[in-house]
Amino acid sequence: MKILHVCLTREFAGSEQYCATLAAAQAEAGHDVRVLIRGGRDEARINRWRKTTGGALTLAIAWWVPFRWIRRQVGFRLLRDFGPDVIHSHLGRANLRVAKRKKQVPGLVWVSSVHLRWKPKEMMDADGLVCVAGWQKPDIEQSGYKGKLRVIWNWLPPQAPASADAVRAIRDRLNCSDRTVVIGSVGRLHGQKGMDVLIRAFRSAFDHGEDVRLLIVGEGDERPRLEGLAGSDRRIVFAGYQEQLSPWYEAMDVYVSAARYEPFGLTILEAMAHGCRLVCTRTEGPSEFLQDSDRRGLVHWAERGQAESIAAAMLAAVAKGRARVTHDMAPFAISRAVREMDTFYEEVKAAART
Repeated sequence: MKILHVCLTREFAGSEQYCATLAAAQAEAGHDVRVLIRGGRDEARINRWRKTTGGALTLAIAWWVPFRWIRRQVGFRLLRDFGPDVIHSHLGRANLRVAKRKKQVPGLVWVSSVHLRWKPKEMMDADGLVCVAGWQKPDIEQSGYKGKLRVIWNWLPPQAPASADAVRAIRDRLNCSDRTVVIGSVGRLHGQKGMDVLIRAFRSAFDHGEDVRLLIVGEGDERPRLEGLAGSDRRIVFAGYQEQLSPWYEAMDVYVSAARYEPFGLTILEAMAHGCRLVCTRTEGPSEFLQDSDRRGLVHWAERGQAESIAAAMLAAVAKGRARVTHDMAPFAISRAVREMDTFYEEVKAAART
């Protein structure tokens, strides 16, 4: 099958990783896959796309080309020369551009992933919609959407193994003993992720004499404000952006998602794969996909935006010590997602022909 993914954002975060890892897995499964992304001066972002998409050909639209000309030339040439069986779009700008193409190109089959919330102005004309979690589905069904609809859970992104030396270096950087419990969180530093509430919760839950650390991995505009909240507390460490996350997860004992809004939560899956006990706010995605871990007592829940609730959950998790836990990762295998996506594409193509 010929598959064209389109993602025209200016960053590389969870939704972009979803697109890139899916494209790579589909190419590995034998499909002919191309990925159209937005270019720019940020070569590190473009290189990360190309590294993550693997065997899928990544095409970056040059930043210096007028965008109106791009729409007429690059888009039509791709459709003409590549002739995709399915165009799969990701996020707002890509949805809008593909929606216009669909009106101009008869027979074009369009699937869009609902990464965040249902946006009918962007996606109503799509032939198929992929929900990353079941909580998104009711709003779409009630909107009068006529296309195909399927819930396909996110998957664990491929991860490089972590060396013992790299993990030890991180814990040494945090001034940890063998008994020190490291509480960690990974994500962009902006309000949605709730890092401000996490810092307040940590400082209220643990006295300065307690053998715990808070490790925050990620970068963003809110970093100066968050560092101000941390103050002179040396137990709180900001590690910045890290390309290889495996050793950082291995250095953590408890993983916290303090998000105010979380459609799914790829970093939670990554932490689960590394055996971390979880503290999660009761947000949309985690409340759905963590049910098995919850039944087994591997998740401590907190209310979103409430520092006292997060503090209590962290205290309960830390009280269980540093022992690694085993989450069931079978539902999050990327091979499962590729099979489900293949089946959905075929259903959407069949419906489009009728």
